[in-house]
Amino acid sequence: MSFWVVSTAMAVIALFFVIGNAVSVKTKGYINSVLVAVIVFLALMYSGIVPPDITATAGLTGMVGTFVIPFCIVDVASTLKLKELTSEWKTALVIVVATLGIAVICATVCVAAIGRARAVGAIGPLGGALLATTISQQMAAAMNAPDVAVFVMIVLVLQMLIGLPIASICLKQYIKAIRANGELASHCEQLAAKAPAAAAAAQTEVKRSAFSRYVESDYWVFFKVAVVASIAYFVGTWLAPVTKNIINATLCYLIFGVVAAELGLLERSPLAKARSQGIIYFALFSLLLSTFASVTLDVMMSQILPAVAIILMAAVGMLVFSALLAKVLKISPWLAMGISMCCYIGYPGSQIVAEEVIRGTTDLTEEENKTCTQMIVPRMVLGYFVAAITSILAASVAVGFMF
Repeated sequence: MSFWVVSTAMAVIALFFVIGNAVSVKTKGYINSVLVAVIVFLALMYSGIVPPDITATAGLTGMVGTFVIPFCIVDVASTLKLKELTSEWKTALVIVVATLGIAVICATVCVAAIGRARAVGAIGPLGGALLATTISQQMAAAMNAPDVAVFVMIVLVLQMLIGLPIASICLKQYIKAIRANGELASHCEQLAAKAPAAAAAAQTEVKRSAFSRYVESDYWVFFKVAVVASIAYFVGTWLAPVTKNIINATLCYLIFGVVAAELGLLERSPLAKARSQGIIYFALFSLLLSTFASVTLDVMMSQILPAVAIILMAAVGMLVFSALLAKVLKISPWLAMGISMCCYIGYPGSQIVAEEVIRGTTDLTEEENKTCTQMIVPRMVLGYFVAAITSILAASVAVGFMF
């Protein structure tokens, strides 16, 4: 009888994140819990203690591959308000400029350091999207360069390990800065002043019909999330070939989630209301572990040094460009640099790192915690979706110069 069954695999995965959370709390958010969980998983996987397919054994991979990601994106999108989104053009511009920083560094310093094909091919992956990586891999395959195809995938896998601690430090310093200059206290007061009106609006925000008292339940909320995700999927799938995958199902989950919440058809944070957020996000976090499961130790070791080199060099470009832009836009350089790391950590990493930093800052009051969540998490989520689009555009242009 095998030791690895659903329950044991689930317990071990949960333990990874328990260890990570303990380290994060101990270091007050400077070391991200997910980064620790990934490192523990890699160490145990390569030593043969845990199997590479542990998330599949636990049944979590199947959940993520079917409904978890659509539901999570719709859930996060429901918290984004259109008035706030229109005011977040600076977040989008930070990502665009950060991507430009990646392109400049890769096309100059990195070409000289590791060669043209690998340096230019890595622009798409470094920008943050799996599809951008696929574009580079397809060009490498067409030019009979399998080593380049493997390299860009390794870059995509490893960049999160470097992006997570950088983002954690930047966001931690941002929280520290706004506490010191009084900005956080000011936002807390504004939030408290709006609380009565927000509570009243929440009671009437979702449109209710005469039969709502018969259907109102966790199942009803789940049903509405599923309907929104389904419509988004069909629209995104239809538009993907027309727009060359620039508009796809993932992006439509975000758009339709925002629209449904704004129209009052969907609650804000519906998964929490349906009391299902915990298990769904646990499954989502497991996706980060499974990303590394397909990379063998030999392949990892052969490509790790040049991959780490280009990731670090591109990170410098991103941080410098975003910090300079922050000065122009008159926003916090720490926040801008944290947002720029969305290119590296993707989704759900961009949301997870923000929430973990806030949770790990244990001396925050409840009001400060809520305010930091509103000030940081939506920007980090939006940053990822902008990065997904810009990286695809960057990769589409860059592949023409790979060989």
